Amino acid sequence: MKRRTVVSIVRVRSTIEEGVKKALDLIGGIPCPIHSGTKVLIKPNLMRAEPSTAGTTTNIEIIRAVASIFQENGAKVIVGEASGNQYDTEDIYSFLNIREQLRDFEVMDLDRDTIIPIEINGAKALKKVGVAETALKADVLVSVPVMKTHNSTLFTGGMKNMMGVLPQREKWNMHLSGIHQAIVDLNRIVKPHLIVMDAIVAMEGWGPAMGYPVEMNLILAGTDVVAVDTVATGIMEIDVNRVKHLVAAGNQGVGISDLTRIEVKGESIDDVKRHFREPRGLKVFEIYGEIQYRIGRFLSNNFNYDIRSIIKKLSLFHLPKPKLDYTLCKYEGDCVSICPASAISMSKFPCIDYAKCTRCMLCYEKCSNQAFSRLPTWVLRIRNLVLCNHQ
Repeated sequence: MKRRTVVSIVRVRSTIEEGVKKALDLIGGIPCPIHSGTKVLIKPNLMRAEPSTAGTTTNIEIIRAVASIFQENGAKVIVGEASGNQYDTEDIYSFLNIREQLRDFEVMDLDRDTIIPIEINGAKALKKVGVAETALKADVLVSVPVMKTHNSTLFTGGMKNMMGVLPQREKWNMHLSGIHQAIVDLNRIVKPHLIVMDAIVAMEGWGPAMGYPVEMNLILAGTDVVAVDTVATGIMEIDVNRVKHLVAAGNQGVGISDLTRIEVKGESIDDVKRHFREPRGLKVFEIYGEIQYRIGRFLSNNFNYDIRSIIKKLSLFHLPKPKLDYTLCKYEGDCVSICPASAISMSKFPCIDYAKCTRCMLCYEKCSNQAFSRLPTWVLRIRNLVLCNHQ
């Protein structure tokens, strides 16, 4: 008989903490024996400076709830991340106030950790890779991703989230090795023991950073990262057979990508599923990414030059900023007073100065009328130029 695995789906009805506990209870609790001194690395998705309400980053309450459960059982808990290529992890921690909000736990920047070179047995694409020492020495790895679409891999979840235990240069090598198979190979050596997926606010469209937030109010949990990701694709109405790294992982025995072999507890997929818009131009993003990674690796290896600052400047034109829907705005002015960069002024209606806007998304997050959404910066600047010059 083929092995089955359990994945839980919980709808958060009261607090996120209770939702996390219920999700873990449904899969039988913490899957590993924990004793005093057990080292647990919790790997969230904090790829760039944007709040979880935008669907980009892991909800801090979920991180705290998972970390607390392990700490209460005597474990030494570390929360660690190495951000996306054009960002600095410490800047993200500062922006999201991570160290203050998780003051009871050690928070590490894995991009500044000691990097250990590893040869991956059985790898088909990523034969060698440098991994943060903290991830390799952890007794328990916990992936706490966000449920999102992705403009290179169609879907991203627990498996791809483990790229955050690699420094920037190794991320380039993953893409150049063939990203789909490289994700599978990476999970051979840093396969998480537990996955708690944040689907409170997910993302559709041009994920993992430029897409649109989707309020799902769900938490998923399981011990098979491939299975959890597969259930997530079912919820998003994405055919798992189109997600190359999940198909490869299932075929190569890294986990289960066949829904008929997964026992879903809690909510059923049919009861919570919603069609997610897919990212457009997958091939264009793939080609752009490969060019970027090839140039980055060449300059880094031959001239010790870090191109991330250039990539970051280029990204400023397409990464999203808040857009005001004037049909929903009640012109109360709260967004003006809450903006830390004084980027919003009030005349006939609130007007955003996108040159000052820092993408903190506080206006988006705090608006009681939900009058803000997100659009690429270049679109908003053109729109703003027309509107605000005609008040």
